[in-house]
Amino acid sequence: MRSMTKMLLGMTLAIAGTVVLIGCDGGDETPATPAPAQSTAGSAAALPGGLFLNNAPDGTVELAALKKTAKPGDEVVVRGRVAGSADPFAPNRAILTLLDSAVKTCEQMPGDSCATPWDACCEPRESLQANTATVQVVDADGKPLRATLRGAGGIDPLKELIVVGKVADAGDKNTLVINATAFYVKG
Repeated sequence: MRSMTKMLLGMTLAIAGTVVLIGCDGGDETPATPAPAQSTAGSAAALPGGLFLNNAPDGTVELAALKKTAKPGDEVVVRGRVAGSADPFAPNRAILTLLDSAVKTCEQMPGDSCATPWDACCEPRESLQANTATVQVVDADGKPLRATLRGAGGIDPLKELIVVGKVADAGDKNTLVINATAFYVKG
């Protein structure tokens, strides 16, 4: 069972890593809007009650700082933005990519017409790797829930989040995975 969980996590991280590496093509496309929330009654019901907080928790740490010291099992409260890849949400799984708030995304750069400004494609790959984390909501067996986080509780690309959770063993010192127990979505 544990090897199956690690295999699923490895596949998820590989997909997320591939998506992070895909950048803007520099075209003059009209900026895309995030896909509508897929919060059907089934997927919304799959997320645990009490997942979304009404008030920001205390003790928040910026993602880049946390990533330097985090160890599996650490309880964390971390701040970042939903960004860092062309689609920062895993399809049909409660997984998202969190990017340190200090990293510039395309909409913060004058004249940039990137269709997916949340992908931070103008940032070097090393910077994205150093400043991103995978955040997931898992079941009792440690597997990501079969639900989307897109649109849930107001979570969308570029939204600032505070994530409360526990650092998971990603099997790679450069990868930070957080099993979220609560989210605060900044207005």
